[in-house]
Amino acid sequence: MPIGLNRRGLAPSKTAVFRVDAGPGIGMGHFMRCRTLALELVKRKWVVFFVGSGMAKELSGNDKRRVNQIINLIEFGPFKTAAEDSRALLDMLTREFELRIDCLVIDTYFYNREDYAFLQRFGRQRLPIMVIDDLASRDTPAQAVLNPNPLFSSEPYERQKIPSIMCGEEYTLIRPEVVALRDRPYSDEGLIMITLGGGDVVEPMMRVLSAVPDGLANRICVSVSANCPLDAINDWISHDSTRRFLNTDSHRFPELLASSAFAITGGGTTLWETYCLGVPNLCLVWVDNQRQTSVVIRQQATSFLVDFAEQINQGLQSELFGRGIGLLKSGVEPDSEVRRRELQNQSASDVIRRENTSFLVDNQAGAGNEFVSGILKEFRNMPEQWQEMMRRQRALIDGGGAARCADMLDKLTWQQVDLLPSDWRKDFENWSA
Repeated sequence: MPIGLNRRGLAPSKTAVFRVDAGPGIGMGHFMRCRTLALELVKRKWVVFFVGSGMAKELSGNDKRRVNQIINLIEFGPFKTAAEDSRALLDMLTREFELRIDCLVIDTYFYNREDYAFLQRFGRQRLPIMVIDDLASRDTPAQAVLNPNPLFSSEPYERQKIPSIMCGEEYTLIRPEVVALRDRPYSDEGLIMITLGGGDVVEPMMRVLSAVPDGLANRICVSVSANCPLDAINDWISHDSTRRFLNTDSHRFPELLASSAFAITGGGTTLWETYCLGVPNLCLVWVDNQRQTSVVIRQQATSFLVDFAEQINQGLQSELFGRGIGLLKSGVEPDSEVRRRELQNQSASDVIRRENTSFLVDNQAGAGNEFVSGILKEFRNMPEQWQEMMRRQRALIDGGGAARCADMLDKLTWQQVDLLPSDWRKDFENWSA
C-alpha cells in the first residue's frame, strides 16, 4: 500500500487520481460527478488528486460548513490531441507518483480506445483504471467502468469484457450537499428554478426564458455558472427584478434547488439531483449526449420532457397541441416495472399517443416555447400528478450511488484486460516514461 500525506499527517492511505475535463466550453458536469465520488473516497481516508484544466478551485477546498474535505488539484493541459494528453498523463503519473496509485479515474470524452489501450500497455506498475462513461459509443479497455445514467444497460461493457461494471440508477452520483437535503418537505410556493448546466449556455437559456409567461406567482431563479455570459440573462431579470433573480454561486445552488416548487433543467446531473430531492420538473434534452435521459423519462414517467435533440412526427405534435395541456394530467400507472417492460420496444410517438406521460417536440415553429409556457402556467394545478412523479423520482434515485461506487473502488485490483491486435500500434513503441 502506498504511503500518502493526508490531512492528519503521514499515514497509510489509498491514492486516487482523477483525470477530469472542465471549463467554459465543456461545463462542470464531469468535474461535479467526479467531485461527488472523490468526496466519498476522502471520507474513507483516500488521498485524492484531480488532474486537468479549468477546474473549480472553490469547490475542492476545506469548507467546514459543507463537506470538510479536500481534493488536491493539479493543472494539466489542455493538449491538442488525445494522444498527447494520454502520454503526458502517464508521464506525469510515472514522474510524480511512480505509478503507485490505487486507482486512476478517467472522465473525458477526449480519449478513444487507443488512449485507453496505451495506458493498459504502459502502466507498468499494474495501474487499475476506472472509466466514467455515459455514452457507450467507444471501447474503453479498463479494469472498471462506471456509467451513472439511470436504466443504462451493462451489455456494451460486458461485450468488452471489462472486469468490474457499474451501470444504472444504483450508481448515479449525487453530490453530498444535495443528499443532505433529501428530506426537505415540498411546497408548491417555492421557487421556479431554471438551470441548464455549466459552461456557456446563454443561447438555450434565452430560448427558455423567452417562453416564461408574465405574472407567475412563484419567484424565478435562473442559475448558471459564473463563466456563462450574463448580459442577456441580466437584461431579462431586470424586467421584473422583484420576482426574478440570478444565481452563479455553486455552493448556494443545492439549497435553492431543494427549495424549489418546480425546476426546468437540462438532461444531465442536475436532473438526477431533482429526482433525489423530489422536485417536479420539465427536462430539456438539447445535446446528443443526454439522449439516455429521454429514454428514462419515457419509461419511468418522472418528468415532462422537451427533446430538441430528436425529430418526431409533426402530425403527433399538432394533435397534442390541439388537445391542450390538460391531456398531460391523466393518470399514471402505479407499477413502473410493468411500464418499463411494456414500453421497452415502443417508439417515442407510440409512447406519447398511448400513455401521455412524456411530451417530445421538435424545434420547429416555437413548439418547445409554447409547451414550456403552458407547463409553467399549469403546474400548480396538478398536485396529484406531481405526487406520483415525485414518488417515482425518489424511488429511482436514492442518493447512495457514490457510496456504492466507493465500495467497489475499495476492493478494486488490477486485472488483465484483453487488447486487440490493432491496439499494439508502432507509435506506442516510441513512448517511454
